Amino acid sequence: MKLSFKDTKLLLICSVVLLLLTAGMFLIEFETDRPWKGIQRDFVELDKELTRKALADSQSLADGAKKDEKIAILEKRAATLDAAYPTIRQTWLTHFDTADRCMTCHLGIELPRFADAKQPFTSHPGEHINPDRHTVDNFGCVICHEGQPVGLTVEEGHGHNHHNWMTPLLAGKRTESSCEACHHMRSQVAKNAVMEDAPSFSKGRTLYLQNNCLGCHVANGYKRDAGIGPILTKLATKSDAAWARAWIKNPKAHLAKTAMPDFELEDKKIEAISAYLFSLAKPESANRTARAGLADSAAVSRGEKNLTDLGCLGCHSVDGKDEGFGPDLSRVAEKASPEWLYAWITDPKKYWPETNMPNLRIPENDIQDLVAHLSTLKKGEAIIAPQLEADPALVAKGLTLARDTGCTGCHNIDTFPLGYNAPPHDGIGQKRVDELVFGNTKINKTLADWLQLKVKNPRAFNTEAIPTLMPNFGLSEEESEDLLTLLLSIRNRHNIPAGFVYPLADTDSVKVRGELLIEKNNCLGCHKIGEQGGTIGPDLSFQGERINPEWMTDFLMNPTKIRPVGIEPTRMPTFGFSEEQAQQLTAYFADASKASYPYYQPEKQKLSSEDMDKAWKIYFTTFSCQSCHAWNTKGGIVGPDQSDLAKRLRGEWVKKYLTNPQKFIADVRMPNFEMYPDELEVLSKLIMTFNEIPEAVWDAIKKRWDDELLAKQAASMGDE
Repeated sequence: MKLSFKDTKLLLICSVVLLLLTAGMFLIEFETDRPWKGIQRDFVELDKELTRKALADSQSLADGAKKDEKIAILEKRAATLDAAYPTIRQTWLTHFDTADRCMTCHLGIELPRFADAKQPFTSHPGEHINPDRHTVDNFGCVICHEGQPVGLTVEEGHGHNHHNWMTPLLAGKRTESSCEACHHMRSQVAKNAVMEDAPSFSKGRTLYLQNNCLGCHVANGYKRDAGIGPILTKLATKSDAAWARAWIKNPKAHLAKTAMPDFELEDKKIEAISAYLFSLAKPESANRTARAGLADSAAVSRGEKNLTDLGCLGCHSVDGKDEGFGPDLSRVAEKASPEWLYAWITDPKKYWPETNMPNLRIPENDIQDLVAHLSTLKKGEAIIAPQLEADPALVAKGLTLARDTGCTGCHNIDTFPLGYNAPPHDGIGQKRVDELVFGNTKINKTLADWLQLKVKNPRAFNTEAIPTLMPNFGLSEEESEDLLTLLLSIRNRHNIPAGFVYPLADTDSVKVRGELLIEKNNCLGCHKIGEQGGTIGPDLSFQGERINPEWMTDFLMNPTKIRPVGIEPTRMPTFGFSEEQAQQLTAYFADASKASYPYYQPEKQKLSSEDMDKAWKIYFTTFSCQSCHAWNTKGGIVGPDQSDLAKRLRGEWVKKYLTNPQKFIADVRMPNFEMYPDELEVLSKLIMTFNEIPEAVWDAIKKRWDDELLAKQAASMGDE
């Protein structure tokens, strides 16, 4: 088709305009002083200064090949810098299918000599950027810090421009929220687990789980607890409505560190909720057994001693600081009646099946003494009073409030299912700003600012049209920032290749499963494991190499007292472990000690009659083991009963322990006898036969050596 003169003229004009526009774009790009160009020129000047200084320092080195080589490298760099010109620096992140131009300005990110330089030239802090972990070629900056990868100004690159607010820059602590994308760490590991180099994320995760955010919100990968607060269906058997109203109004005024948040409810709503809760059960009638020691000062004193002796302080405190695993007991008399305390201590799981409180298997008289002491722990007068019949309309209103306010997020109440239907947290770390309600707040319109205020002061967003139900957890500024870091980590990231996903903990490993059970049951409250834990019970750091796994599994399911009451009054309580849980704990300790599991076959110890006689002599006369240790409860009261040692202990450990007891337990009462090798050999073998010796045989052997010792002493006295 032949163009007309008019069409040809129009096409020519358009071509000239397009050519001029293209030329103008090139002119603007190469002649205009873009901000990143100035940054690069400043970097080159700083690099020249550092290079000159390095050259000057090199002159003081001893002459030789190394000096010459270093000077040559520095001179080559100086020449390169002289020829440098500004250019856009872009890395194509092949695995993530994205470009990254951050290095256009952040030129010193991989260069240690720029550690003291100011932004944007400073090198990356910490050990994150290294060949064994993260490299700029593989990860760039945007995979962890987000922002806009192709932006070339501070506003655009950092995502502060109103056109690209979807992914603003993550800086400082908030960068740690990206770690979870590759290093999954949700509900599968212990609540207090720490991710290396991500302390803020780790603290935020602990806060998120300990404050039971999952009671109301769901989040993929996180598992809701069976119940973080006690069952409320039977509250009337424990407390009275006056205490409940005071508690709901301000929980932290009663226990400073309680996990119970403040719902900031009006008095009328609190009264209705209380009326409903106390309509679900009848108060316990007076119990003479429970109240037997209340007026007895001696019983109160014995109860105070029992509180320590029975290991209660491994989980509870009584100083008002509420730092323990269980609630602080310093004001328990204001909350719980003697009848409830007696029933609770007798069998906690009968009242609350999901409780972590174990059964201490305490005799009735000791329980009475404990109740007598606990009933004195109050600030002012106890407020337990008779419960009056509530108005049915008030009860009905309370039922609605208890259901709709979120009480069931933490508590089992009547027939209500556990959990509350608050907005899910899936993807909350990438929520769009236009989805958020800022109400009357004056904060910056960003997701991070919204989340930080939301966790610090939820009611700041309250409006008549959209009331806020989220309670106030009383978080500090630091805690709010840590929890924000965790929330920002909950993002739906689909651009992480499978090869880059590297969990820091194997959630199916015996180590992780054991740590979950240890945390859930607060084993560290009484026992030391490694560098952590209490001293109420024995040190378990070497438990795996010490204990026969079969015996330990049975013991965990049905614990019995091993050590004499006079020396160690505490006893291992009954936690109600299933066989699977007991095996998981046993496997955990064996794995920590690199000991065999699950199969351990004790070696049959064979001693000649001569060695057997020698071993009994060492046991009864040389070291007098029976003076400290008992056999079937008869004998010494300092060390544990030895009648089942061969079933309980591993033979190889017995020998190690006898060699140097203090190596395992620094303050152990067992002395180091500094045995000769032959004594150590026959005595350790003898001990591993104990479970095969009938009691009658034991008594006969003991009598023989006692008679010989008496005869020897009599002969010695006769010689004098």
